[in-house]
Amino acid sequence: MIGNDIVDLHHAAVTSNWKRPRFLNKVFTPAEQLIITNSSNKHKTIWLLWSMKEAAYKIHVRQFGKRFFNPKRLVCELNSKNSGIVRIANECYNTKSTITESYIYTIASLSKFDTIKSAYFKVKSTTNNLQSEYCRSKALQAYSALKNLELSGLSVKKDSLNIPQFFFNNIKQTALLSMTHHGQYYAYTIL
Repeated sequence: MIGNDIVDLHHAAVTSNWKRPRFLNKVFTPAEQLIITNSSNKHKTIWLLWSMKEAAYKIHVRQFGKRFFNPKRLVCELNSKNSGIVRIANECYNTKSTITESYIYTIASLSKFDTIKSAYFKVKSTTNNLQSEYCRSKALQAYSALKNLELSGLSVKKDSLNIPQFFFNNIKQTALLSMTHHGQYYAYTIL
């Protein structure tokens, strides 16, 4: 199982006001708020924890088939600057993050990260549909090369939970796909 999330830090700074009253209390547990408070870069730490929650949430929804909105139900722990664990009830998801000045990209997994193929990139188009199509085409190209399948027979369709899945000649594939976008950044992860 896999999930991923990317945060465009510049876009988040403009569109999300995490300093507004009660925001931190609504989204983060007291232990997570302590991590944020003790951080030398609160902005990055907030979005790191958020991306960890989002990536783990995608696995949880795929695993159990139910969506929910309760960010504090997802509890983050940091093992290092770029790795951690997200707990949801009795489930535990490992995370690995790439942190730059421009974005934070997190992958969550139930298995080892070495079997995961992932890529993230900046898309200059301002039209979400064009950005989504570009990301989908990159994921299809990667899957085609990975499985040695003809690209023209491949497609990505979303199920009733909005989870993207690969199809080859209209036959659902067993490989797992997670896609994410925020601001000018897009990413996909394949397992």
